[in-house]
Formats: sequence, C-alpha cells, structure tokens
Amino acid sequence: METFGNSTIEEIDEKLEKDLKEYNKKIKIYTIIGILLFCFIFKDFVLFRLKFSVAVPYIYETSPIDTQNDPIQINYPKPVQESRKFVYTSLINNHKITIIPQAYYKLSGLVVGHNHMFFFKSDFFDSAALYDLGTTWGLMSDKKFYKKYFRCYSEKNEVTGARVLWTHWKTDLSKIPLPQNYNVMAHTSHSHLVPANKNIMSALLKIRVWDKVEIEGELVDMEYMDKYGHLQTYRTSTVRNDSAQGNRGNGSCETIYVTKVKIGRKVYK
Repeated sequence: METFGNSTIEEIDEKLEKDLKEYNKKIKIYTIIGILLFCFIFKDFVLFRLKFSVAVPYIYETSPIDTQNDPIQINYPKPVQESRKFVYTSLINNHKITIIPQAYYKLSGLVVGHNHMFFFKSDFFDSAALYDLGTTWGLMSDKKFYKKYFRCYSEKNEVTGARVLWTHWKTDLSKIPLPQNYNVMAHTSHSHLVPANKNIMSALLKIRVWDKVEIEGELVDMEYMDKYGHLQTYRTSTVRNDSAQGNRGNGSCETIYVTKVKIGRKVYK
C-alpha cells in the first residue's frame, strides 16, 4: 500500500474530502448570513421598490416634451393658499403633514440628476418628499451639450439632512458657448417631489438621467408638529434665481406636490 508520511493515499483523500465538505458548509453558512444581513440593512429599500414597482400610464401623447421654455408658474393669492391647504398622508409611513399650495407649477426639462436613496428618512419632510429631481432647460437642455460642459449629481447628506444638487462645469464658464449674461443656475433646478399617489411615485422611479420629463402640480409649503410638539415649517422656493439660502428661508430648491408626470410620451396621474 502506497503511503505518504504516516498516512495512506486513501486516508489523505478521505481527509481532503472531509475538509472540502466543511469548507463548502462554511461558505453556505456565510452566504446565508450575508443574504440575511443584506436584507436586514436594505429591507426598506427593497420594500420601497416593491411597493412602487408598477406605474400605469394614464395616456400616451404624441407631442414631444419642449424643454426650451422656463417653468410655468401661477402664484396663488393668500386666500387661495388657505383654501387649498390640506393634510397629506405619507405614502410610506402614514405620517401627517399639512400642505399649503403656493402656486400652480409646470416644469419641462432634461433630467441631469435624481435621488431617492435616503438611508435615514426624517419622520416628516423626507417621508413626504420621497424623490429629488435635478433638471435643466433652455440652451442647456441638449444632452450632448450638457455632457460636454457640465456634470451633475443629486445627493442627501445623511448627517445634516441637506438634499442638494451639485453642478460643476468641466471647463471655464467663459469658454462655454452660452450668451455672456446667461444664468446657468437660473436654468437648473433641484426639486423635492411629493407624489400625490402611489402611481405617481412609481412613475418617478422610472425616470433616468437624460430623460426629458414634464412635472406638473403645485409649489407647496409644509407644516408639521415635531416630536417635541413644536410646529415646523418648510418653505418652497418660488423663484428660479435665488441663492442656496433661498428667497423664503429654506434653500433654493422647489418643493412640488406632483399630480402629473410625463416621461417621453407616457403620461402618469
């Protein structure tokens, strides 16, 4: 009988087979643990995507989306704002937020960034405004032009809670072929979107960078009671050329209660 050291070939083979089974068993255990850990950490994301996985178009329109014009805004007088006020129920946790419409709003633009991956959601604002959308219009709404001269992304700072759109130009602004006084930031917006219903939210999740979209609804302020019983107010921007500090106190982003979404030629309500 052939031997190797104090062991026979058969004994060595038997030990190798046993070790291999033990190794495969550990791999299976580690894989199961990894899957369970992944599901635990990302369960909210998985459930979110499952809940809003189906969007049903209301109608198909033959007319393309025109991204050359500024957003349409019709401001409401104070009595109309008060008459249109309502209590909104979050689509993800049933928290109640008071919505005060400020203006009718319709935005048509090229998508340059979007985000809904909020790891930590506040009980109120993040629970209502489930989606951030970065768009541009006018002379910058050509995909090839934008990709050549700009880069952009939307993100949430999970420490401060700030939700921002970062826009960078790839070359000196003076070298970009735009009119001398063309205001780049006045033709770019970062909108916090409050979906009117489940179908609208599902449609928003279909949006991809470089899509042409049309968002219709109302610019809104939001009020809610925090856990200490204090009334908190979040105000939307109502102009396109305000600064990061905002023209009304809560940043330069628009908060839009969305009642209609058009992506390409599909319209969702």
